[in-house]
Amino acid sequence: MSQTRPTNPTDERDDVALVADAARGDLEAFAGLVRRHQGFVFGAVMRVVKNVSWAEDITQEVFIRAYRGIGEFRGDSAVRSWLYRIATNLSLNAVTRQRERPTGNLPDTPAPLGPAQLVEAAAMAEAMQMAIAELPQEWQQPLLLRQREECSYEEIAERLGIPLNTVRTRIFRARQALQAQLKDWQ
Repeated sequence: MSQTRPTNPTDERDDVALVADAARGDLEAFAGLVRRHQGFVFGAVMRVVKNVSWAEDITQEVFIRAYRGIGEFRGDSAVRSWLYRIATNLSLNAVTRQRERPTGNLPDTPAPLGPAQLVEAAAMAEAMQMAIAELPQEWQQPLLLRQREECSYEEIAERLGIPLNTVRTRIFRARQALQAQLKDWQ
């Protein structure tokens, strides 16, 4: 199980420790999880709903749900994966609810996906997650930093302590491997 490195210099606890402390009622530990993951969660939601104010509301709901369910988090996956699943489910549900509204779409939202498209999108997201999990760790880290956290290649090199060209090579190889694994989805 991967653990996200602390981004708050005053809080050296990893995600697993923060979850355990939050489950025992430590509100500051939960706030640390929110600070650490809110950008990632917002980005994940935004990729589905493509509406800033809507994404902000759903991001807030993700953390409300996470807080309510923190005691049930078993640690079978990384905290970030758990939050990603909550974010994806809430986002897809919101798009579905919006589609069912008789008043139509919000002015700045895309046309909603149909039920078949939602099922396919969820299945593809699951397949992508599983394919990423099968990549070598040295390819996973730079790919996830690039795709989920939208880090530049330079930021990734600095965070991982590896040369810039190594970052480029690992991301290229990871993308090639994913493309091969997910060829049925193309």
